Amino acid sequence: MSSIIHKIVLRSIDAKRVVNENLGVRNIRITNSSSITSLQKEDTHLQVGFLYAVDYYPNFASIKLEGELRYTNDAYPSLPLEAKQLPPDVTKEIHAAIMRFCMPELVLVSKQLDLTAPIPMPSMDQRQAGAPHQPVKDNAYDYR
Repeated sequence: MSSIIHKIVLRSIDAKRVVNENLGVRNIRITNSSSITSLQKEDTHLQVGFLYAVDYYPNFASIKLEGELRYTNDAYPSLPLEAKQLPPDVTKEIHAAIMRFCMPELVLVSKQLDLTAPIPMPSMDQRQAGAPHQPVKDNAYDYR
């Protein structure tokens, strides 16, 4: 199955720093979340709206990026959208593309607000003993 993410664009950036630097806030927790906000089935692709949010706790700052991307897949005609849910492998590909695209923007915005960069630790899938080795799949991305 060949998948391509085309044309990821940002529609809005909302960044706020609530706490002033000289208040000495310690033990800041940073959470990242990516969500698909809309799905639109078109002739040859899916138009996917997304929201990537970063929150600094306790109520320190927040950054939200909204945008959309175009997803094309060889199995596209068979993707079920009646229940407004995508198969897990497609969802994983889309969220990985969103994260790859948004992370540099988040680093720049966090620097402007004098915040710690919200770079999450990568998740590592543990392979079970005796399971065949599967090479890492890297998708073709075209950000035009």
